[in-house]
Amino acid sequence: MTKFYEKNFSQRLKEAVPDPKLQELFLQHADLAHDKVIENYLTDLPVPVGLLRQLVVDGHTYLVPMATEEPSVVAAANNGARFLTNIETVYQTHLRFGQILVMGDFDTLDAVYLKHKDDLKKTAQLVYPSIVARGGGLKELHFRQMDANSFSFDALIDTQDAMGANIVNTIVEAIAEQLRSWQVDVLAAIVSNLPTTSMTEMKAVASGLDLPSMKKIAALSHFATIDFHRAATDNKGFLNGASAIVLASGNDWRAFEAGAHAYAAIDGNYKSLASWTINSQNQLIGRVKMPVQLGIVGGTISQNKVAVGLLKLTQVHSADELARIVLAAGLAQSLAALRALVGEGIQKGHMKMQRRAKGEDK
Repeated sequence: MTKFYEKNFSQRLKEAVPDPKLQELFLQHADLAHDKVIENYLTDLPVPVGLLRQLVVDGHTYLVPMATEEPSVVAAANNGARFLTNIETVYQTHLRFGQILVMGDFDTLDAVYLKHKDDLKKTAQLVYPSIVARGGGLKELHFRQMDANSFSFDALIDTQDAMGANIVNTIVEAIAEQLRSWQVDVLAAIVSNLPTTSMTEMKAVASGLDLPSMKKIAALSHFATIDFHRAATDNKGFLNGASAIVLASGNDWRAFEAGAHAYAAIDGNYKSLASWTINSQNQLIGRVKMPVQLGIVGGTISQNKVAVGLLKLTQVHSADELARIVLAAGLAQSLAALRALVGEGIQKGHMKMQRRAKGEDK
C-alpha cells in the first residue's frame, strides 16, 4: 500500500481535500516546486510583502522587502526610518556555532580533546571540502564543561554566505562519529540557534524629534530593561521589522527569533534587544546587539523564486550585509513603536490600517 507521503501531489490533494472548491483554492496557490521542499505538500499560504523604501545603513540607501500579515508594520518601519538618517555598524562577527554534546568525566574527555584536536579539525575539513575551498569551514574547536558529567565540543564554523545550519550539522555529526570511535559517549550533534560567535551590533542617532518626546522614548525604553512584561512587548515590536525581512529573504525566521529571545535573557534577566538613551548632547541614540545567522544562498533560499527576487531587489551582496539591514530595520520599527506609545498611542495607527484593510477608510 502506497503511503500518503509517497503519493504525488494530485493524489494527496484529492485524498486529503474532498471539497472540490477547496481543491481549486489550494491548487490555485500551489507551487509544485515546493513539493520537493516539504513532506505532504498541499499549497502555499501567501504572506503580503511590502516595501521599506529608504533605509539608510552605513551610508547606503536600501529598498527593503518586508513579509508580514500585520497591517501596521510596514507603515511603522517607513515612519521610523525617516528619523534615522544613517544606521551604522558598530561591529560584526561571522562564525556559526555547533555543538557535540557528550557525557563522561572531565579528565578522560579533556585528554581526548587535547590528544585529538587536530585530528577532529582534519575530519571537519574532509567532510565538507566545498566550504573549505571557499575559505570557510571549521575555524575553532573548544571543549567546555557544563556540569559534573555534561560537556560540549563547541565547533565555530564559517559558512560564508549560507545560513549554514546544514553545513554546521554535517560537520559536527562527522566530529561526533570520530569521537564515538574513541569510545566517547556522544548524545547529539547539532547547530546552536544562539550563535554568540556571529554577532552584529548597530547604532543610530535619531533626528527631527523634539527633546520632550526623546526623553519619553528613552524613559519607556528603560522600562524594557527592568520589567519582563514590557521587555517581551518591546522585543515583539523590534522583531516586527527584523523578522519580516528575514522571512522575505527566505531565511529561517524561527531560528532567528529563537536566538533573539535567548540572547535577550543571556545574563538570566530577560530584557529588551534594542535600547534608546539620551546622550550628553541631548541626542536620542538607538542600539541593538544580538546574534544573527542568515544566508543569501543555499538551503531552501535558492528554491524560493520570490525570495531570490526580493534579495536581488534589495541588492544584498553578503549574508553579513543582510544581517545589518535586518537589525537596522528592527531599530526603525522599534523607534516608531515607542514614538507612537508616548504620543497618540499605538492603537490609532493600528485601527487606521485595519479600517483600510476592510475598505472602510476612505
